[in-house]
Order: sequence, then structure tokens, then C-alpha cells
Amino acid sequence: MIYEAVLDDTLWPSALTRIADAMGTAQIGLLSLDRRARTYDSIAPRTDPVMDAIFKKYWAFHNPLWPRTIARPVGEVFLLDSLIPRMDFVATPFFNEWMRPAEFSIASMGANLLVGNEISTNLSVANAPGKDEITGEQTLIFKAAMQHVERAVRIHRELRMRDLDHDTAPDRLECLHRGVMLVDGTSRVVFANAAARALLNSAGGLALEAGCLRSRDGSDALLQGLIVSCKRKAHTRNGPGGGISIHIGPRRSLRVTVTPLRAKGTVAELPWLGLQIPVAMVTVSTPSTEKSLS
Repeated sequence: MIYEAVLDDTLWPSALTRIADAMGTAQIGLLSLDRRARTYDSIAPRTDPVMDAIFKKYWAFHNPLWPRTIARPVGEVFLLDSLIPRMDFVATPFFNEWMRPAEFSIASMGANLLVGNEISTNLSVANAPGKDEITGEQTLIFKAAMQHVERAVRIHRELRMRDLDHDTAPDRLECLHRGVMLVDGTSRVVFANAAARALLNSAGGLALEAGCLRSRDGSDALLQGLIVSCKRKAHTRNGPGGGISIHIGPRRSLRVTVTPLRAKGTVAELPWLGLQIPVAMVTVSTPSTEKSLS
């Protein structure tokens, strides 16, 4: 069912529940946290909806385990006990004010599906209260399930990228003379063609900071606003996208145009996977490229 869920997002709760049933665990969840954008998404079919809402509102950004989990390599299965001593953890407000009321045992296990650029996506399970040890059989089942979930996530990302309009496919953009980048909703550059890479490496008006696109001439707030306006649920007065000029020297400037990307809709958006799916195309023109194209 995991692979069926790649095409039908409504099947993910059932797919995760089957993994939990096979393991004999009370809780299971796919969790994605973006620290830079301060956004959190999850799918946790067995967690009480009220407790899940409380976690999303507060504990997602005050969970003492997050800084420890992001230090673990993608795919490595780890126990909660390997992150923090059990006696220390049971004394934390997080355990006493959220985990215990939500009926999570101290016996829990997880693995990262994605770590990088201040984003992490994690699959985790927990036993019911009173079952305070993860068994060897549970670990083996979890490791086997992780292999399939990892593969399903890769397939989903590939399908989402292919779901973009044909004219914005990376292989069609690579050879264009003007710089073109595909960015996600937090300005992370998912793709940059050769011309764009040259511009970013030229110490001009645009730069990458922690993988995110920035302007250097004081117009960064405008650039970020244009990119955010291209997000699917964004509501802006002037509509999505637009253009600005970025100064790169005396009488020289770059013309930057931000255009919203719209997928064909054949593959669902799954925010709790934390994938870097582009929402906008950023096109950069210099006077020389504009002349060559005219």
C-alpha cells in the first residue's frame, strides 16, 4: 500500500497504520519541520487530534529531541534512548505535558527521511504506555518498512517534478542563455541552469545563503515577497509573481522576473514529506542577454 499511496495521498494514513499494526506500536507518524520558515506538517493517524493540534501549535518548535535527531544520518534507525538518557527525558516538560497525555511510551524509535537546509523529515513510532522497551522484532520490521517508505518518497518527488509544466522541465531550461532558477516557497533553489549558476558565482546582485536565493542591493524583501506570493495558498493584493530590478553596479542592473509554477495536478502535494518542490521560476536577464535574444 505504501507505493499505492504515492499516487493516492488518501492512502497514507492506512499505509502508516499497517506499519504500526505489523510492529505492534501504538503511535506512528511522518513529521516534517522547516526551522527557517518555522513551518511544521505531519500525518499521524493514531494520535489524538487535539494532542496533534497542540503539538503543531507549540511543541513542534520546543521539542528537545529535534536538535538531536537532525544530527543522525538519513536512513539510520535510532532509539529515543540513544538521543537522551531516559531519566533526563522523563523529567522534561515535553514528556510530561505532551507525550504522556498523548499516550506515547518512552519506548520510541525513528529514522530521518530527509535532513538538510534546515528541513528534516522523520518517520517515528512509539509503544503504548507501559510497554517501555522496543523489541528486536519491532526494530527489524521498522527497518524493512523504512526501505519502502524511502523509495516511495523518492518516487513521489520524481513524479512531482515531472508534473510541472513541460516548458519548465529542468532539462529544457539548462541550455537557455538567460539565467533560470526553480525555487520553493522559502526561496530554496531546487534547480539553477548554467547561466544562473554563473550569475550566482559572479558576486553580482544575487547570491545563495544556506541554499536560498537572496538579493544584495537592499531589495531582498521585495524578492522574497514575490516568491512567497507564488505559493499555492498565498493571497496577495497584486496576485502571484512579478518583476524587480536589482542593481549590480553603476548604471547596471539585473531584471528579475518571478513566475508562479503550477503543476498539472496529477500528483498530490504532500507537505509532511518536506520535499523541496518548486513553486516559482525566477528568470534573470542582463542587458547583454536581452540584446542577444532580441
